[in-house]
Amino acid sequence: AVLLSGLLVLSACNKKADTETSAAASSINESMTKVMSIQAQTIWDTTSRAFNARGDGLEASKVSAKDWTALAEAGRLMKERATELATNPDIVVATPGQTIMGADYVGRPAAIGHTWDAASAAQIQTRIAANRDLFVQRARNLAKSGADLEKASTTKDVKTLYRVSSGLDEDCDSCHKPFWGTDEPPPFPKNKE
Repeated sequence: AVLLSGLLVLSACNKKADTETSAAASSINESMTKVMSIQAQTIWDTTSRAFNARGDGLEASKVSAKDWTALAEAGRLMKERATELATNPDIVVATPGQTIMGADYVGRPAAIGHTWDAASAAQIQTRIAANRDLFVQRARNLAKSGADLEKASTTKDVKTLYRVSSGLDEDCDSCHKPFWGTDEPPPFPKNKE
């Protein structure tokens, strides 16, 4: 009986976790942490391994068939999620219970200066609502980068891979700055050196 009740409790917890995960899949926070950052890292890791000796281009021979498959998937996932961000007018920054980076520090002065005061999900949501057209444009730019990479992966086009990879940081920063309030990481605290 104890074993059965334990299994029922675990089953209920798993169902709750599944519900929370699927509900969270429609937030901007979930899009960034579970899709965009992971796929961007796949792209950057692949291009880092493929640079030529001068570091100013990629060598096609250094991008394996497995890499191209992973890049196609990364491009597809980024395109799909960015398209969802652009086309879903009800998208939220974070669902109830989700924490965004820095949320624990909202309203507390940053030790390294005012320019890195944290923004809350509500503040970010307000910024997006105030300039939805810009948010949609930035999301569409990211979706285009994903689509370009997905297409480039079918033809093993290293020039497009290089363009998308080198422009990806700007795609991200161009949205982070107006809505999250910064596109630069904070400087390393002086007392930590």
